[in-house]
Amino acid sequence: MFTLAQIESAHSDMESGKNFPAFAKKIKEMGVQTFETFVEDGSTIYKGNDDYEVSGVQQYAPHLIYGIVNPEKFLADLRNHQQGNTDFFQFCKDCADSGIFKWIVDLNAKTCTYYDAEGNHIFEEKIPD
Repeated sequence: MFTLAQIESAHSDMESGKNFPAFAKKIKEMGVQTFETFVEDGSTIYKGNDDYEVSGVQQYAPHLIYGIVNPEKFLADLRNHQQGNTDFFQFCKDCADSGIFKWIVDLNAKTCTYYDAEGNHIFEEKIPD
């Protein structure tokens, strides 16, 4: 099975959201099936087969998640991140400012779904090949 060190190594190759599809492919090959990232502190839970999971640690001081979701701002910030204009930290800050609580990536379905603090589905996108 995969280790946190292997995932962190793959993540270190990722300069911005522009490189996310390659990162997703690499960790899927390691055995990661899904992962859940929490905007508040950047921590992530990676899951594989047979309930195997590895948890990543807090990445930064906690962000306050804005209580009202602003989908238009979020989508603009997401597109900006995907074009390589922001790093992970800035993207998470932008998500917090837009009311995004977490995202879940399903590597088998090739989707990334964003949620608010109440668990409401805000946006889902396909991960390109």
